[in-house]
Amino acid sequence: MVALNVVTAGAEDAPRIVFLHGVGNSLRTFTFAADALADRARVVLVDLRGHGGSPRVPGGYDLAGYVADVEALLDGTGPALVVGNSLGGAVGWTLAQRRPDLVRAALLEDPPLRPADVGTVAPIFQVLQRQVTRWQDADVDAATVAAALGAMPVLGGRPASEVQGPEVLDARARGLLDVDPAALGAVADGSSLAALDLDAPVSVPVRVLAAGEGTGSVLPAAAVAALARSHPDVSVRRIDGAGHVIHDESAHREEWLAEVEALLALPDVGSVRHGG
Repeated sequence: MVALNVVTAGAEDAPRIVFLHGVGNSLRTFTFAADALADRARVVLVDLRGHGGSPRVPGGYDLAGYVADVEALLDGTGPALVVGNSLGGAVGWTLAQRRPDLVRAALLEDPPLRPADVGTVAPIFQVLQRQVTRWQDADVDAATVAAALGAMPVLGGRPASEVQGPEVLDARARGLLDVDPAALGAVADGSSLAALDLDAPVSVPVRVLAAGEGTGSVLPAAAVAALARSHPDVSVRRIDGAGHVIHDESAHREEWLAEVEALLALPDVGSVRHGG
């Protein structure tokens, strides 16, 4: 267990909402959400272990470690709403299974929920680990990495710079320059999320936003069908045409924020106060 780097915004006695990013990203990816919500929520942005300003943990990039860190954080601050993308969604899902007393409700953005689905993206993370290692070893600056990311093809072959704003590319670049490459390698070799459990009970409200199946989602139709069988109370919405990091895309950011607003509007959220 490590002490995580955290940035907070908003009044301490407002409903608490914790944001968990995906592999290779950092809390910077949710800065816009803090700006949008700080007038009515206690926003907690988290760097997961090995990412951003949180400590690196060689050999420790598995689900149990990620979850233990966030569990310790919430044990100290009290229960919260949880929003998680990708790895962060997997952490939020597992935490809701293991410690429902800490998770009032969760919004999971294209979360991997089965180890087999993570395996489909392993080759991407193999390449990314090598590239990130080269960038870090060469001490490349964020502007150079952002330019390289912006030129990469994404949805329908369009360059990322046409889909994501410059602040998104900057956040992604800084996240990759800060991440421990071993965290990317743990996704590539399957060890990071091998303990995912689709079937364990979840007793808190959970909403899942899935990206488009043909545009990078790690939650295919078969996983959604399995989720419906094991957890019929979990609501799922697929956003066709959206990529894996839905909130990064200019075309989908507002509807993503609307989903977060709906999470805050759930009954009894007003009771989510500092210390419980």
